[in-house]
Order: sequence, then structure tokens, then C-alpha cells
Amino acid sequence: MTAGPPDARPTVPLRRLFLLTVLTAAIAFALQATLAATGAPSAEAISLLVIPVAAGAVIFFGLRPYPLGGRLRLALMTAVALFLVGLGL
Repeated sequence: MTAGPPDARPTVPLRRLFLLTVLTAAIAFALQATLAATGAPSAEAISLLVIPVAAGAVIFFGLRPYPLGGRLRLALMTAVALFLVGLGL
């Protein structure tokens, strides 16, 4: 009876999580400022869709040590949460 190696969960350093948070916030503020400065007629609708997608992309690509399914799930949850916050729910 041989024991296999224990399941090693990928770990992400706290520093990387902090940098992802700062990067996501910076992208969201930059997109919002750009849309406000251009005065686009549909800026509100664009920001409601673009900012959650950008945040989800940052989360997806920033958490590379995690398996693909986990990264997709977390990126989707982030995008949906930001979309709901944008709606004011």
C-alpha cells in the first residue's frame, strides 16, 4: 500500500493578491475617467460592461498558479459582482 503525494493546493502570495487588487482598481478608474472625459453618449452603459470584463481579465491572468476552472470561476464571480455594483443592487 503506497501513499500518494498529498494534494498540493496552489498558493498565491498575499503581495500578488494586493497587486491584483490595485491593478484592477487602477484599470477601473482609468476606464471610468476616459469615458467621462470623452463625454460619450453611452458612457454609462459602456462602463457598466467594460469595467467588469476588464476586472475579470485581470483576475484571470493574474492568478496563473490556479487551475483554469478556478480562475474562470473567480473571474466570472468578480465580473458579475462588479456588474451588480454598477447597477446599484
